[in-house]
Amino acid sequence: MEIKNFLEILSKKVLIMDGATGTELQNKNYLEGVRTPEELNIKFPERIKDVYQSYINAGANIILANTFGANPLKLKEYGLEKSISEIIKNGISLARECENSQGIIVAGDISSTGSYIEPLGKVSFEKAYNAFYVQAELLSSHGADIIVIETMADIKELKAAILASRAASGLPIVAQMTFTQDGTTVTGTSIESFVAMAESLGANAVGLNCSVGPQELLKIAERLALCTNLPISFKPNAGMPVLINKQTVFPGTIEEFVKYSLEAYKAGINMLGGCCGTTPKFIKALSDELKNASPVKRGAVKKFFLSSRMNAIDVEKLKKPILIGERINPTGKKKLQAELLEGSFAIVKDEARKQVSSGAAILDINMGLSAIDETAMLGRAASEVQEIVDVPLCVDSTSAQALEAAVRNCAGRPIINSVNGEKEKLEAILPIAKKYGAALIALTTDEDGIPKTAAKRLDIAKKILEYADNYGVPRENIIFDYLTLAASAEPQGAGETLAALKKSKDLYPECKTVLGVSNISFGLPARQILNAAFFNMAASAGLDFAIVNPFEDWSKVDPRALGLLEGRDIGAKKYIEAFAHTAGVVKKESVDSLSATEKLYQCVLHGTKDNIKNLTAELKKQNFDTASISKIILEALNEAGEKFNLRQYFLPQVILASDAAREAFEYIKDKKDNASGSGKRVVMATVKGDMHDIGKNIVAAVMESYGFEIIDLGKNIDADEIVNKARQENISLIGLSALMTTTMPQMEEVIKKIRFENLNIKVVVGGAPVTEKFAGEIGADGYAKDPVEAVKVFENLL
Repeated sequence: MEIKNFLEILSKKVLIMDGATGTELQNKNYLEGVRTPEELNIKFPERIKDVYQSYINAGANIILANTFGANPLKLKEYGLEKSISEIIKNGISLARECENSQGIIVAGDISSTGSYIEPLGKVSFEKAYNAFYVQAELLSSHGADIIVIETMADIKELKAAILASRAASGLPIVAQMTFTQDGTTVTGTSIESFVAMAESLGANAVGLNCSVGPQELLKIAERLALCTNLPISFKPNAGMPVLINKQTVFPGTIEEFVKYSLEAYKAGINMLGGCCGTTPKFIKALSDELKNASPVKRGAVKKFFLSSRMNAIDVEKLKKPILIGERINPTGKKKLQAELLEGSFAIVKDEARKQVSSGAAILDINMGLSAIDETAMLGRAASEVQEIVDVPLCVDSTSAQALEAAVRNCAGRPIINSVNGEKEKLEAILPIAKKYGAALIALTTDEDGIPKTAAKRLDIAKKILEYADNYGVPRENIIFDYLTLAASAEPQGAGETLAALKKSKDLYPECKTVLGVSNISFGLPARQILNAAFFNMAASAGLDFAIVNPFEDWSKVDPRALGLLEGRDIGAKKYIEAFAHTAGVVKKESVDSLSATEKLYQCVLHGTKDNIKNLTAELKKQNFDTASISKIILEALNEAGEKFNLRQYFLPQVILASDAAREAFEYIKDKKDNASGSGKRVVMATVKGDMHDIGKNIVAAVMESYGFEIIDLGKNIDADEIVNKARQENISLIGLSALMTTTMPQMEEVIKKIRFENLNIKVVVGGAPVTEKFAGEIGADGYAKDPVEAVKVFENLL
């Protein structure tokens, strides 16, 4: 199906999506005899066809093919990777074979690989991208009408899936994420950040599915409708599942589902269906109310999002100029250069945190150092910085290859810095801006250099826009830099720059503007006085972004600086006379006055590993013993845990802090020390029948940072194997995880076996559907709702 056809249908009528496939398969015992639901497509095709037919009969317009986990990484876990083409082919064709399937939109369903993308998980971005590419290409070649990407919690995994789907097919893409009740994903991504990423990458519709019931999801959908102009899908659960008499029950009613779905429709949502716990009866009731209804038109949303992993800034709503921190740049910084040559990013990350705390809303990152691999380093720098600060990035290079590596690594929508009017540059960089939907700084210079006049710079801007139009880069993504020239060398330069900036607002109103402010003062004394004056003049002229040192004071306007910039101080004589005494004064970079103990604390708290080896060695030289250093590490880790509880940190920050703490412990422990000697050993497993282990892996990583030794048995582990391992290793603690209510009873089987054999083993349980009440009912010794609480529970049991 062509994109324009799909969007035309959506503009004319509401589309009813199907309900839960997994719930129906479980209700009908259709999962007997298969290792994974996708295997039904080739082993028991009549079963999956029956589920499709039930939703078609219920009135669904869109059927999601049974290809949710049909990617090479997931299928390999079951030895089915060689059957991927047949699985996907049958998943699509079985829907076509159903009665009354004419006119039904068959969606190729794509979901997670089962692991987060690095650094949150162990799967690389490229590995995930390649898996999704194979899946999307097969979905397209076997006749899917559209692609629905669903149940994503990691924004970088969503990015990989959208990019791969666009590259492998020309099909319409509906991108959905799964949000918790507070309106963020479990990895901390906000609705706005989701929209910024999905829209910029070219998704044709966005939506929400799973996690919560219709009442809770409605609130999130209403927020989503306020920040996008794309069509929206809405697929809530039938409430959160509970276990009653060892049976999984979704407490939501059909009446409740329809009631809040109708409210979502009134908010302008035009694709509605159900997720976990919903059945054909739910979809029938919804279809009776809404099938073929005309969509409710939403008001147009004007916004310009730039984003990080967790949040987005709307440029339209922020006070201008917006500050872009300029200090992550090795030019003239010998200490930073030396660190980069060693492969360390300690200074980079420290500068990032300090600039954000000083008011930078965006960070420019430049790795222009001749002795390093700029492509590798800029990509890595983007990855490192975005995990410790929550602001968008501006990736800065003259190399198209380095720019693409960095943009590809971003967990949000960045700015590319930069392109110019040279034909070669335009042809190299505009395709990158188009592919990733990044904003793009465009310098108004070309093969002939920097024009002296505003008129000629505006002519280059026009040329750049013509190229952008040809490459399909929206004009609103272009940010023009009309170039700041040194007032010492070009006395009229400031006036020409400001004239171009003002005129640009009339000629190219869709475009934003930016200036590197500090160039104005090159070669003159009291540089910041002149910088601040020019900054304020540019602000009055309508400047949108300013690339600056955020540590400086930008509020003051000195009349002598204005005289120079306005052309009333020929040769800068008055300015130099007033400030000559400062000519030889060089402002030194701020000296970090923290002690080694404070530095180590901050490294762990912020998840910065680069300097930990040196700091622990320094503390040992100062005669700190292992216990004292351990106390510093654990106190920092505990603060990270408290921030997590207060929702100031999300899982990415907790994981980074845990990794830093684990590395610190490695450096301070004696070679003879080991966790087994301390008794802090835990057997962990996801119980039998459950193939989800992301949550368990995160808990294990955090616990290891607290000095626990984790014996991780993996997922889908039988009770006998779990208990036998604990007995063989003489371990007295077991942690059990389940993400499905249908597998929660397996936790009780483990506990029964321990009690029957009269073993002195304590069991802690956790997982999304598991509750403290359930833990008590099955006789567990503890319940942990998240990784931070798991540490406390196991420590208390010890």
